[in-house]
Amino acid sequence: MQPNKNNFCGGNFQDWLEVNLTDKCNGKCLWCIEKNGYHPIERAKWRVIAEQALKSGKTNIILLGGEPTLYKDISKIICVLNSAHRKVWVTTNGGLLSPDYVINTLTGITGINISIHDSDLERNRTITGVSINGLKDVITALHEIGADVRLNCNCILGHVDSAKTIEQYIIFAKSVGADKIRFAELKQDEEKFVDLAKVLNYKYGLNDDPFTFGCHSDAVINEMPVNFRQMCGLQTPRRPKPKEPELYAKQVLYYDGKFYDGWQTVQQKREVKEMTNKELKKLLQDVADGKITPQEAAIQIQQEQKEQKKQATTSETPSDCRY
Repeated sequence: MQPNKNNFCGGNFQDWLEVNLTDKCNGKCLWCIEKNGYHPIERAKWRVIAEQALKSGKTNIILLGGEPTLYKDISKIICVLNSAHRKVWVTTNGGLLSPDYVINTLTGITGINISIHDSDLERNRTITGVSINGLKDVITALHEIGADVRLNCNCILGHVDSAKTIEQYIIFAKSVGADKIRFAELKQDEEKFVDLAKVLNYKYGLNDDPFTFGCHSDAVINEMPVNFRQMCGLQTPRRPKPKEPELYAKQVLYYDGKFYDGWQTVQQKREVKEMTNKELKKLLQDVADGKITPQEAAIQIQQEQKEQKKQATTSETPSDCRY
């Protein structure tokens, strides 16, 4: 079963690379999918991450986490990517943003997504555990460095969960100077899930089968550009799971300097490790059975190790970013 061609998993946004800069976060969002995500033990230097991002060949590179603003060398990565004519984006909870931080650290980005899940910032703090101060001044500074500003809002029961609260959020976004909004349904949180199609009476292309009919749609509401992101049955138990889906596997660059097919979970990495152990046992059994010599087995192991290390190799840093 194939997804809608305009969906993320249908191959849209192929010219984007997502980069997991860090597993550290100053927030406490209960639905955070990275809580059960794979966290590599190895940590590559910032140069490796920057050069691997360039090696991907993607034009749009989005820096994520964890909380990417906690990554101390983020400005160096932005400089390298920007100097190589890449478009750099950052998604943040906004807790560390200030006008000075924006000017000193984020100059060179194309755009930023600030995750705010209630039009009342104090109520948002109860959701994320993060205080956002001087938001209007921060957005002014972001505009001064030429960055586009989108507010990301996860629609949560009891917060933004109706046509009225969506309208209130749009008024709030306009008051602080945001350029656009994304309203998204929750992943893997059935209790607080808000069905956008039902809440907005199936306007703006919202539907009950996002896998087939499209999981994201655009609109202009009260003069504000708005994107809606729905979750299909692969991401929420509220909708039926597609049978044998044929998905486009996007690459994600992790902070160990290696590329992975999509965002990894602890369970996925366990399965990979078990598979690797099985392969090693089979190799040793082949030696014991006389199918290959110990020398041939050693060569195979060395080749595999070289292939793994190859992913973390670097090339020369552009000359106008000397760090």
